[in-house]
Amino acid sequence: MKNKFRISQLALTFNPRGIHARTRHRELVGRLKEQNMHERMQKAFRSPYLYVGLGLVIGLLVTTQLKTESARPLSPVQSYDRFIDLQKEYLDTREQLKQESVKVRAEISAKEDQGGGKNGVSSAILSEIAQQQLMAGETKVTGQGVVVSLSDGDSQIKDEITKSLVHAADLRDIVNLLWYSGAEAISINGERITHNTSIDCIVSTILINTNNYAPPFTVRAIGNSGDLYGVLNGSRKLVDIKKRASKKQITFSMEKNGDITVDTLNGL
Repeated sequence: MKNKFRISQLALTFNPRGIHARTRHRELVGRLKEQNMHERMQKAFRSPYLYVGLGLVIGLLVTTQLKTESARPLSPVQSYDRFIDLQKEYLDTREQLKQESVKVRAEISAKEDQGGGKNGVSSAILSEIAQQQLMAGETKVTGQGVVVSLSDGDSQIKDEITKSLVHAADLRDIVNLLWYSGAEAISINGERITHNTSIDCIVSTILINTNNYAPPFTVRAIGNSGDLYGVLNGSRKLVDIKKRASKKQITFSMEKNGDITVDTLNGL
């Protein structure tokens, strides 16, 4: 009986029908789970709360983008007109400040004369003030010196056009050499040069202080004319300028002058 019972158990355990039934059961359970998940997703998509949430998120993103996006002109003409207005405003403000600067200088000069005459300010202090004003371009200067002329060449050779133009570096070289030679006052095309004047190329013009200039350039320097001319005429000075002038790529000349006037700095 025991052997028969074991055989029946083994037959039940390894019964192919039983295995097929269990497999079928698992497939049904899996399908029910998938169907249940599908139904849940359908309910979620049909829910109005989902669309309300999505709408809020999209609205928040759009609002943030509009707030962070920089304002850009829709028309280039509008941008150009705005630039013209800003330029006019800047020029008007600069002219007003120039006039105020001239007025303040006149008041300072009057106070200095008054202080030196009545209060007996020492001549040493007044001399130091005058020297500082000279360095700052606050006083008009007249005397002997040199005049340097510089301009673009008449003919421009292909691939050497830059050598036929006067550059800001050329003017800086001349000015630095004049300071080195002992110049007391310098101007370029009437623009007073001080020790902190900037000379830079801006497109086809040269910016000196805050004003743009184009060739030809006339540099006036007041000082000992012999010393100034001797240094400028040195064989090792302004080599590149003189070389280009000898090839007629630019025009360059200098001369001594016994009566030169350099006006005051225009203020801006």
